[in-house]
Amino acid sequence: MGTLEFKQLPLVVKIAVGVVFNNAWWSIEEFVIDRHSLWRYMPYYKVAEGCVWDLAVATITTVAIWWASAEHKQMTSKDQLRAER
Repeated sequence: MGTLEFKQLPLVVKIAVGVVFNNAWWSIEEFVIDRHSLWRYMPYYKVAEGCVWDLAVATITTVAIWWASAEHKQMTSKDQLRAER
């Protein structure tokens, strides 16, 4: 049995990974940012409401999962030489 790449995993697993990363952010937000009043130093942050920071984390998580799931064409040495010219 070989090692699986992330792009080979089922969609349900990829969605679960996204939920886990967003839950990690929400935990950091609740237990660190809100409790230690670090929100005062974060522009556009709203305590106990959805804000730009939540949207940014969700967007970054979605893009990272999409990028990890995408097929990446590996360049051959000829393609690399053409790209350098």
